[in-house]
Amino acid sequence: MYKRFQSIAFPEKCGYTYDTDKWEYNRNPFLSHKFRMFETMGDGMVQHTPDYAVGEEFAIDYLFSLAAAMMEDEELVKDCGHLFGYRLDPERIKFAASLVFNPEKDKAWDKKRYYSMSLLKVTRNREKEHDDRYKELNEYQNGSPESILALVMPQHGDGLEAWQYANSVRDWCGDNLKTSLEMPAVQLGWFKDGSRGQGDQWQKAREFRDAMEACHGIAESRRLRMNSENGVENYRLALQRKAQREAAQAAEKQATEEQAVAA
Repeated sequence: MYKRFQSIAFPEKCGYTYDTDKWEYNRNPFLSHKFRMFETMGDGMVQHTPDYAVGEEFAIDYLFSLAAAMMEDEELVKDCGHLFGYRLDPERIKFAASLVFNPEKDKAWDKKRYYSMSLLKVTRNREKEHDDRYKELNEYQNGSPESILALVMPQHGDGLEAWQYANSVRDWCGDNLKTSLEMPAVQLGWFKDGSRGQGDQWQKAREFRDAMEACHGIAESRRLRMNSENGVENYRLALQRKAQREAAQAAEKQATEEQAVAA
């Protein structure tokens, strides 16, 4: 799918696209390979440069602009809405939180523990040292929110995924531990600007969260509407089937009575 839409904050500077066929060699794009932009040179939505992945400077505006475009385009919501509803499995987070290195029990060479995030298993079996699914538990695994995030975060992924992983861990830690992570964008080190100070980073982190929630809200509203429409349609079909059954039963009864009279 290819969709083009206007920037809210920079309409005289650039335009945005959502392109599912676009890919470039960048293992960790700031948002997503699908989220692109181009220069317009003040010429409306005329593209004057090749498109390129949206970076940190335009990320917040891109998401808010995408949300605005989604409000007007059902096809766009259907295609990209799933990108904003990811929640990490709580059991995966819980397992990561349980991986706490104990210097007295885990340091000796014959007592080392090995864990698998894919299998959600931990063992002292030395044979797992050569199993690619397992890694050795070390002193950096201490049960802290930062340790949990490091354990569950995929090695390669885009910023959209990373933010949602961090947000899931932050929410879980807030509900289950006495401490939690920073706001996801802050935890990931985004929007740093030494000349403006930490306050500006927090402000941008909040704006990014609001932009993500705007996109998710539109996608979620579509999902809820679809559920409601399906519920109404199922109700109508149930009534039709009931009416058809009753009509068939009445016809069968009438035919039986007519046969009895004829006999």
